[in-house]
Amino acid sequence: MQVKPLLFVISGPSGAGKGTALDWLAQSGLAQRVPTYTTRKARPTETHGTEYNFVSEETFVNLRETGELIEYTRTYSDSYYGSPRELLLSRDPTPLAAELEPTGYVKVRSMSSRRVIGIFVTTRTESELRLRLAERGQIENVETRLRVRNFQQTWAWVYDYVLVNQNRNDFLGNLSTVVNCELIRLHGMQYITKSQEEDSIQDYGSVE
Repeated sequence: MQVKPLLFVISGPSGAGKGTALDWLAQSGLAQRVPTYTTRKARPTETHGTEYNFVSEETFVNLRETGELIEYTRTYSDSYYGSPRELLLSRDPTPLAAELEPTGYVKVRSMSSRRVIGIFVTTRTESELRLRLAERGQIENVETRLRVRNFQQTWAWVYDYVLVNQNRNDFLGNLSTVVNCELIRLHGMQYITKSQEEDSIQDYGSVE
């Protein structure tokens, strides 16, 4: 039995708290954040290679054609988002975390050699999300973003966990519980696998 390293996929509407979750996972050392690719402009608080790899549309197309992107989508302002091939690999045992759209999550889960854990993040109400978007200065395409929220929530059932981000401390506490439970399960499976291998070697050595 092979114990697969973990990949935490965070999905949800714009403004729901995906970035907060990914920043916390990286800063706490529980998972290594994998930046995906986008053709949109970086916001003042974002750094290339951290939240995203910000590339031109020409570069994005080249990455897609050479197979470096395993899936991609186009969103609100006609910007492209794509997932790197790194999400399919399992050579590094370090848990990884990435932000994906629901369709990307389903595709990566079916293809990745990692054990993919899906976490869907949302707000309690539509009005809360509208307020957050306004506070972030994302007043463009608000109605489109809210329609996308309602559509995305129809995908929530395919995720392993759904976290409602109403209070930051409670939200991060619940996220911590989810991630630590999955890590405990992983460590337990590693122990069982190692024990079974040792038992098999002992049984084999005892045969005359």
